[in-house]
Amino acid sequence: MRIIARHIAVLLFILVGYATSAQLHTESRMDFIQADIQRIDKLDGKEDRKVETNDSARNAIAHHAFFVWPDSIDNYIKKSNFGEADKKIYRDYLFRSLRRVYGRNYYRAQFFDGLFAHIYKELKGIKEKRLYEVLVENVPLSVQTVGLYRNEAGPADSFLCYAAKLYPDWIFANVEEFGNQPYAQHVIEYTAKYAPHMAKKYFLNNDPVLNLLRQSDDTAVKIILKITDDIGKKSNSYVLLDDIAKGKLTIKQADSIGVNNAALLTELMNIRKQKSPLAEYSLEKELEVQALKFVRKVNDLHNENDAVRFQSVDRFSVDQLYTLIVYSEEEIFTSTFNGIYKRFTAKLGKRDGFEFIQSMGENKFRVFIKQCAAYGNLDAFLRTMSPEKRNILLIKFAAGLDRDGNDISQAVEVADAYTSIRDTAIQSILQRTIAMELERVTGEKDKKGMAIYGLLSNLFVKSTLFKENWYENISDKYKLPPIDIMPSAKLFESNKSCIWHMYFYDDEDGGVSFKAFLDIFRDANWTIDERNKLFVKISSKGGKAVEIFANRPKEEYNGQAYLEHYFDSLNITPDVLIHRGHSYYAYKTIEKTKPGTRIFVLGSCGGYHNLSNIIDKSPEVSIISSKQIGVYAVNNPILKELADNVRSGKDINWQQLWMKVDARLKGTTDYGKFQDYIPPHKNLGAIFIRAYNKLVEAN
Repeated sequence: MRIIARHIAVLLFILVGYATSAQLHTESRMDFIQADIQRIDKLDGKEDRKVETNDSARNAIAHHAFFVWPDSIDNYIKKSNFGEADKKIYRDYLFRSLRRVYGRNYYRAQFFDGLFAHIYKELKGIKEKRLYEVLVENVPLSVQTVGLYRNEAGPADSFLCYAAKLYPDWIFANVEEFGNQPYAQHVIEYTAKYAPHMAKKYFLNNDPVLNLLRQSDDTAVKIILKITDDIGKKSNSYVLLDDIAKGKLTIKQADSIGVNNAALLTELMNIRKQKSPLAEYSLEKELEVQALKFVRKVNDLHNENDAVRFQSVDRFSVDQLYTLIVYSEEEIFTSTFNGIYKRFTAKLGKRDGFEFIQSMGENKFRVFIKQCAAYGNLDAFLRTMSPEKRNILLIKFAAGLDRDGNDISQAVEVADAYTSIRDTAIQSILQRTIAMELERVTGEKDKKGMAIYGLLSNLFVKSTLFKENWYENISDKYKLPPIDIMPSAKLFESNKSCIWHMYFYDDEDGGVSFKAFLDIFRDANWTIDERNKLFVKISSKGGKAVEIFANRPKEEYNGQAYLEHYFDSLNITPDVLIHRGHSYYAYKTIEKTKPGTRIFVLGSCGGYHNLSNIIDKSPEVSIISSKQIGVYAVNNPILKELADNVRSGKDINWQQLWMKVDARLKGTTDYGKFQDYIPPHKNLGAIFIRAYNKLVEAN
């Protein structure tokens, strides 16, 4: 029997070997790019140069993405005067990109259409010696495709350092794509010094980020590594890197300051007054965290008298009070702002307001002006300075928004402030400044500036203030897609079910919020699976398939990581992302946004102020957010109405959905908080950013 078995095994080996040889011989006659295009063609079960996705519009996009673009890119590479070695690199990268398409994700045609379009642009940019200009047009995609242009040392180095200021974590995450290039160490050094609190996540044995930094002779990098070796990764001293590098603090002193909230806030604030300090990204994040700790404490005491409520900040200096105001816009209550502003003006005394702003290095002065305008204090603050200085400050507020150091959020601050201002003299100054800036950038042919100031000028078209039809004005002029409707098909474009991923955090009300959320789905239309100790899964019983995954708050780290790994293993991009936790956790959820994210619900306080980060990652996303406090008593009715709408298979009409939630909450104690929530169709910031992106793309 053993002899017969051996003969059978040998025979099978020969037959398999023959079949494999024949297959390889057949494939060798077909170009490897074309072979992979053929593979994608067969994913729907038919080889016909078409991809069936059960949607005619998506089929057209899929045909363009999987056949037209790859052929065009391949032909462009072959016919261009690239060197043979470069052609091989580019074709290999095209092949790698095609391999990303398989049975579970080929219906994500829109994403792949954008990806291949960007690869084509990058190749043209390389050939036409304007690669950097192309890369900055779409920073997220450019970082993800660094493997294509990594040999273009000059533009790659410059761009990756530019991208590090926006998405430092993405630079670290993609280091293997460029880690063997001569500029890799410079890029990683630059990024680590800009965001050391992000870098420390990669300080693991044999991690390429750590390996590159270990080879560095840079003084600041050596300090970062010494903090890790001597104190540990939990230390807050990373954010005080500037003081340590300048000899103002030892690592041990910085670590001691890092455990005292008031002392840390003061030290961070003093560093932030400087231009371009070390650890700038980490500094900003930590300032926000520390400011919110104090502001939330005051918020929580809103039922107490002022003597008790503001006791924790009564001894704060005018600098510290200013810092609380400008770094807490995401959560500060109206009454909290008024109380802190009252103490700010008392501490300011007879000091010139303009000179004070200068002493703070003009840090976040646009935020301060916007908040003063929103809470009715702008006139009073402007009266602390001479008319000449007032005009200078207002001109500075609205001018220079196109400069490289200012992202689009600065323009949104101006737009938001303008809609709150009723003083005609201030309006007039801003209008003249915006008109003059539009004239300047037009003369300079500055596309970014023309987009920003063209949109801002629409705010006072026909000399009127902001009206409800502002979006209609700019949507007609700039051909923007409608934002009042979310087609049901869009929510099932990436996955067979509409997948929701909810991020809960282990804060003081996380458990209560989680339980209240589950309770709203305990009805005949939904089933809740609570068997897993890390997360729960809620599924629709009838209608369209909806699957909602939410980690348990007490399992914040393990639960979130498990679900992310689960989705990644199946190459699933959740269609709906939901943040349920305090605002200082929001950036962690926002980092998970992908191009396929269709709806983002920022159920935290002040989520409105995170818009640009979300839209950068998913340009057509619909965002629900709050300008003030976010509470589960408002979040839950919105989420339930949304879930039932998706389950019904009907397109989401945001205005109608909002009216239903309004009717449900009217007369309750939480109705006032609901008024601070911003639906997608009335989101001025999101509209402005989307219009800006559309203009830049068109240019």
